[in-house]
Amino acid sequence: MKLQAFLLGLILFLLTALSAFVGATWSNRAPTPPPVEASALPVTGTEAARLPALSVVEGIPIVRLRGTPREMGLQHGRLLRDQIHFLRRYYFEDMVMRTVGRAALRRWAREVEPFIPKHYLEEIGGVAEGAGLSYRDMLAVNVMVDRFQTIACSTFVAGGKATRGGEVLLGRNLDFPGRGVLHRMTVVFVFEPDDGVPLVSVGWPGMIGVLSGMNGHGVCGATMMIHSSESARPGIPYMLLYREALARARTADEVHAILEAAPRTCPNNFMAVDPTGAAFVTEFTADKAFRRGIERDTLCSTNFFHTAAASAQSRPVGEDRYDILRDFLQREHGQIDLQGVLEQLAATGTPWYLNVQAMVFLPRKREIYLSVGGRLPAARQRFVRLDSSVLLGPGSGE
Repeated sequence: MKLQAFLLGLILFLLTALSAFVGATWSNRAPTPPPVEASALPVTGTEAARLPALSVVEGIPIVRLRGTPREMGLQHGRLLRDQIHFLRRYYFEDMVMRTVGRAALRRWAREVEPFIPKHYLEEIGGVAEGAGLSYRDMLAVNVMVDRFQTIACSTFVAGGKATRGGEVLLGRNLDFPGRGVLHRMTVVFVFEPDDGVPLVSVGWPGMIGVLSGMNGHGVCGATMMIHSSESARPGIPYMLLYREALARARTADEVHAILEAAPRTCPNNFMAVDPTGAAFVTEFTADKAFRRGIERDTLCSTNFFHTAAASAQSRPVGEDRYDILRDFLQREHGQIDLQGVLEQLAATGTPWYLNVQAMVFLPRKREIYLSVGGRLPAARQRFVRLDSSVLLGPGSGE
């Protein structure tokens, strides 16, 4: 047993070292992505009345998309055409399709297409047309993460008596293989549909789903990949499922209800919190969904299940990060503030070349502190405050 443990540890060490070498090597030779510029959008006829807004706050592009699903997709594709083509060439083609397999990814896209709400298919079609790419290509881009299971990520919530002044804080590291490209291409999308509330998503050009987001009601959420032997099954691809949940929910409880009722694809954790401080993690597989609630106004999660009924279906990935966050929440209970949350993000963004985004959501104020676009790891760089007026318009804060 000792020999087996030693060999396993040695293998993991060698894999980690190799992974770090590959990450560093690619980061040093990655091409420079095209900058997002307002002048990139051609405007014709009546489109001017529904023109998306573009602002750049300290280097972070914020793209506001308005109208019907198809209109928002067209705006997205036209405005970010160069960036979408760049990502397709240097990320999806070079990495994702080589890892998953082009034929396998296209087959997966066909399998899940019937489960995707019609309005998202229309939006994806609009992105494809606006960017000058095929619908099938854009569909594959938007469903790839369910098959490309390499996300790490950490999240934690503190509110009520756990924080100074009762502020509600959601800290979030997104650890994802970016190959030296993704961290420089983050776009903050603000979706303003004709028939719904605004929704903010911290994402990338061409992708309409949500990995980290906040809606106009102040309901925030973020995902963490679960590493298990369970293969993805046809259902609603989880980035689109999370967007649907945040688009419809007025409370954290409603997020859980939507996730629980939906046809799901693969194991995942999703943390949700609302301005009241209500928070939970939905730990789910394709078959079942379990809810893990807040304790003493705090909650944390990484890449494995905690509820007894689900824990046997995940591998213990991220236990060290979980322990760091749990100890912080217990040790600093009653004194937790924004600065403390930022420090814990810096301590748990791992490994350095995967930590492509780091952020803190303040649901009551409808604010995000975001670090992207600079050097890696993101959590150890400067955070930019994006207030409610920038994200959701005047009068949107508490």
